[in-house]
Amino acid sequence: MIARGAALQDILDGLMHLIEFQSDDLLCSLMLLDEDGRTMHPASGPSLPPAFLAAMDGAAIGPCAGSCGTAMYRGETVIVTDVMTDPLWADYRALIAPHGLRACWSTPIHGDRQQILGSFAMYYREPKPPGQADLRLLGVATHLAAIAIERARREAELAQHREHLQELVVARTAALSRAQEDLVRRDKLAALGALVAGVAHELNTPIGNSLMAATCLAEKTRALAASVEGGLRRSQLAQFLTQAEEAGQILARNLQRAARMVASFKRVAVDPDNSERRAFMLCELVAELLPPLRILARQCAVDIHADVAPGLAMDSYPGPLAEVLTHLVDNCLVHAFADTAHGAIVIGAVPGPDASVLMSVSDNGAGIAPPLAPRVYDPFVTTRMGSGGSGLGLHVVHNIVNAVLGGSIELESELGKGSTFRLRLPAIAPGMASEPGP
Repeated sequence: MIARGAALQDILDGLMHLIEFQSDDLLCSLMLLDEDGRTMHPASGPSLPPAFLAAMDGAAIGPCAGSCGTAMYRGETVIVTDVMTDPLWADYRALIAPHGLRACWSTPIHGDRQQILGSFAMYYREPKPPGQADLRLLGVATHLAAIAIERARREAELAQHREHLQELVVARTAALSRAQEDLVRRDKLAALGALVAGVAHELNTPIGNSLMAATCLAEKTRALAASVEGGLRRSQLAQFLTQAEEAGQILARNLQRAARMVASFKRVAVDPDNSERRAFMLCELVAELLPPLRILARQCAVDIHADVAPGLAMDSYPGPLAEVLTHLVDNCLVHAFADTAHGAIVIGAVPGPDASVLMSVSDNGAGIAPPLAPRVYDPFVTTRMGSGGSGLGLHVVHNIVNAVLGGSIELESELGKGSTFRLRLPAIAPGMASEPGP
């Protein structure tokens, strides 16, 4: 039973029955020492009267604590041939007398480190001293009980350690997740800050032109008002109307340009965190992403081009897809062209088999070393830690492509020639399909 890993209670009860079977009129019990080292409780005694075992529960060990309590206290075998006359049983004689038990031999159970675990006892209903065979049987039973108890305690300690380790793993995993989320958030804020700075620089031109046109129109309007008081000529009115029309065209053209930039900026800054599903044209999504991405690329002397097949319609999540493309382009800018004066990035898309879309983000930069290529999607893997990279961008990309967009991503790279990330995305993303029309 010990080898099969049975429960301790079953092992001890089975051991008691086995020893009892070796001799007529023999009753066995096993007491365990409590953790306080001062009291004991019955662990097994299947043939002994339950009332007697209950009376011994919580009894203190000591120099005159019956056979079992004294054996634990002394750390040696205690032989009592008649409990009704032996002084060791003076305090317990009234408890045992009603049950007809007379002889009690008890031996302490030692653990591996010689600590007292409990005691094993053999009872007879007649006064009786032990023979050599009885003492050997007592020793065998005590040895087997020690093995079973030590195994059970070790398993309990192992389970406690395992539970504690699991709690530590859960706590560390939660801490790592929080740290990862914090790094992703910092990356997004840093990228957003760079984008805001670039967009602000780009908006200066159309806004400045609009301000100049509006100021000029205001001056012309004041001059026209002054001319009206002194008598307005037809030629003056015609000239003002021509200048007003030109100013209006300049204002409209530059404000439309600024509005397009703001719309593109909102697409990158807001939509990636919005996982709303909708139908869209892929070429339009990429076209909206290009202006802010080019602002970032221009700071690195890198050109960005799009080669998207027309008519590619998708029913998917444009926000996460925009985030994927932004991360891939940002990865190129940080890593591919770190040591290159000029470079190019191409965002491509063509129809694929089985209602899929094949997208790619390619660069002609430094490429990725072969040992690093299989690990690029692992969190915190980067060659630019502390220099603009946290090692989480491609990890986020991989998670979005697989978990949100329902696609796959592969890397092709050659040192010195550049890298290409290839995405295979379903044109209709998994999950909630679009409801059919009436």
